[in-house]
Amino acid sequence: MIKNFFSLLIIALVTVATTQARDITAQRTQRAIDRFALDTLMRHGSLGVIVVDIKSGKTLGAHNANMACITASTMKTVTSSAALELLGADYVFQTPVYLDGEINGNTLKGNLLIEGVGDPTLGSVYFKENLDIVHEIVETLKKQGITSIEGKVLVDKSRYYYPAFNGDWCADDLAWDFGMGVHALNYCDNRMRLVFEGTGNGQVRNAHFEPNVPGVEIINRMRPGNKDNVGVLLEYANPAIVLTGTAADTTYYFDVANPTPEALLIDSVSRTLKLEGIRVGNNNVPASSRRWLLLTHRSPAMTDIITSLLERSDNMFTEALLRAIAYNSGREPIDSQGVEVIDSLFTARGIDASGKFQYDGSGLARNNKAPVRFFADMLCYMAERRFGSKQLRLVDLMPRVGVNARIGTIIPETAISTHVAVKSGSMRDVQCYVGYYPAEEPQYAWAVLVNNWHGSRPNLKNMIDRLLIGIFDPEH
Repeated sequence: MIKNFFSLLIIALVTVATTQARDITAQRTQRAIDRFALDTLMRHGSLGVIVVDIKSGKTLGAHNANMACITASTMKTVTSSAALELLGADYVFQTPVYLDGEINGNTLKGNLLIEGVGDPTLGSVYFKENLDIVHEIVETLKKQGITSIEGKVLVDKSRYYYPAFNGDWCADDLAWDFGMGVHALNYCDNRMRLVFEGTGNGQVRNAHFEPNVPGVEIINRMRPGNKDNVGVLLEYANPAIVLTGTAADTTYYFDVANPTPEALLIDSVSRTLKLEGIRVGNNNVPASSRRWLLLTHRSPAMTDIITSLLERSDNMFTEALLRAIAYNSGREPIDSQGVEVIDSLFTARGIDASGKFQYDGSGLARNNKAPVRFFADMLCYMAERRFGSKQLRLVDLMPRVGVNARIGTIIPETAISTHVAVKSGSMRDVQCYVGYYPAEEPQYAWAVLVNNWHGSRPNLKNMIDRLLIGIFDPEH
């Protein structure tokens, strides 16, 4: 009875959204777009807007449809779509762990070796239900009866080249928890918490990382002054987090990028082995000709990874997908090669990618640009594509306004709330959105890319809410 009720409820919601969608006309759409484009907020801005009927391919309304604008994180839909097409919805990263050496009784006369394959989810707080690789290693060793390792816990991080970050990212972004690079071995989301006490005179007390990452320094280059104006920079060569600016007499907590996640993984495995009674000698044991596969750690499925990264707009996760696209296509696992593969993919699918200027996977590079026409064409193509054993579409993985996403404050109070699928993108002077309507069974693809507007960001977001309401909600 309850099951039938919820089935009828879902059908009713889909019917309501579909009925609303039928009322959309080209005249209504263009009028709403023109009103938005002529607002004084857009007087000196770069603006692209488009709404396309998915089945017919007809453009119902547009403004500057072919003008390339900075995309910010809406570029994540491009990389995610390519990952679904090229890697597959059921793709998992498989991280092998080896016993390198001879096993003599309960002793490994060699090293424990973890081979990095670029999995962004190892130890991730966003996938707590997935078996942690550290726990998996320890439990498997215990089942094998191994109680002593003469050598060390080692990692092979040779799959991905140095540096881990994209060369087109701003230096100011690299130290923060949104600018962490993607490594062959990522761990705990490649982030850590920096804690220190300011003194008001340029000095700091009790500076440390949580968790402690061996080998990463904290360098204080702040100048005297008690103004709360702390900056952080990343030095990869040391590696180190550098404090700049001035600090007040208070305690600071910053989430920052971990430049050596493999060091944290080694430390975590070593300490856990010790706690579980497995001795690690840390002797310099040379590599052996005998290597045994202990286990293969499997990541969550690609659809789960994409769902997580789109909702949270995770740059590191997306960059991991871009490198995996390149590697699995037989290319060098670097961003530029991944972008070439993506461009070839969409061109082969009949999508004009000539106006897309892509330099990373996530959109953090400010020179990423694309026209709304490209997004509309890509979204229309992806609307009909189903992937994997669960037959999921891109829209099924995207956030929804009023559920786990928002634009402004107005849509949640209207009939189209929960029916708008959206991926946002923002950075300084950039606010962008791309998506579908209705989210249950998309009939329209839409994109709004705004660069360099006048006024506040909240005001702009409410204007975009009103734009979408004016197009999709027949009650307004």
